[in-house]
Amino acid sequence: MSLDQALKTSEQEGKPLSAEYDVEDGDLQISVYVEKDGHFGEVIVDPKTGMINTMKPLTVPREVDEAQAQSAALNKATLPLSVALASAVDSNSGYRAVGIIPILGEDEAVAAITLMKGEAIKQVTQKLD
Repeated sequence: MSLDQALKTSEQEGKPLSAEYDVEDGDLQISVYVEKDGHFGEVIVDPKTGMINTMKPLTVPREVDEAQAQSAALNKATLPLSVALASAVDSNSGYRAVGIIPILGEDEAVAAITLMKGEAIKQVTQKLD
């Protein structure tokens, strides 16, 4: 399952804010922060089945702060995260997106995207406007 597919799957729980592959208790999962009705949550998607395993509200202050900052960045964005992901993957042949986090730059919204190809990891930035 791609990161983009996980973003689409998480939409049933709210507006996706960010996503990344993660390992929890030895299991690979995709963590997606979402916002719904002014509240923030974390959706855990199983990358093998494409199904949502859990949805829980964010309660750790640091995680809530991160979600608020991501929401603020997306509120300035004119392009969806999926467009930024597709652009990053298309312009980096052979790489796969493993993380996307929107951030507010100097009066512009950008997405920090982590790409991986084999052992190689690189960070790219895509404008969201």
